[in-house]
Amino acid sequence: MKIVKNSDISGILVIDKPKDMTSFSVDSAIKKELNCLKVGHAGTLDPFATGVLPILINKATKLQDKLINIPKSYEGAFKIGISTNTLDISGVEVDNKPVEGAEIANIACYLGKLKGNFTQKIPIFSAKKFKGVPLYKYARKNINIDIENDKKTGVVNIYDFEVKSYDNVFIYFKCTVSKGTYVRAIAQDIMDKFNVPAHLFNLRRTSAGGFDIYEALPFESLEKGVDFIMENIIPVHSHRINNDDNRLMAKSNI
Repeated sequence: MKIVKNSDISGILVIDKPKDMTSFSVDSAIKKELNCLKVGHAGTLDPFATGVLPILINKATKLQDKLINIPKSYEGAFKIGISTNTLDISGVEVDNKPVEGAEIANIACYLGKLKGNFTQKIPIFSAKKFKGVPLYKYARKNINIDIENDKKTGVVNIYDFEVKSYDNVFIYFKCTVSKGTYVRAIAQDIMDKFNVPAHLFNLRRTSAGGFDIYEALPFESLEKGVDFIMENIIPVHSHRINNDDNRLMAKSNI
């Protein structure tokens, strides 16, 4: 078995993050397995979400800002008729009411037209900071804070939003969005515009940092050990990463 110490290896390991695991837990598991100095990731996924999580090892952590700025793609579903305090399935239910099929059809039609600049309300359960403290820490303690109006929202870019299908409860979609987009914030937009409860029921990231889901390793495959992990690390100075610049630029100009 190969023994990896400190900065002996640098590169990117693309992981398919499982549900109910934090992105930082994935970092920690890989850092422990490889016994390396630095491990980070390009774009945090909420615990309930799954999908592409590029893990940056040692010198590759310097690529973080570049990779985070690349558009991300998702597939998921909104559940109409129930809202939660976190705007997603992980939260506590705060409202529940029947919604007619015609209303859901109208919402689906609206979502299908989302494109371009989008003004989102920053979720109170988010890592956005107020006086140096993440908002979710205030929210968990039920502490009300007075955020300036211009900091309650943020303008992001929705490059593409496609409604794949819908029924009497769920709207299934796929989308490509810019850095800083909270997909669950679209649930808040639905509630504000249509006066019906809604939340993000599930979410799977299919692309991040220029890497697609077909390239991602299941997290459980890391149990195969250090040799397997090292075989799948894309080196920082590899032909793959250096030649991806044109592809990544293309994704940034969708």
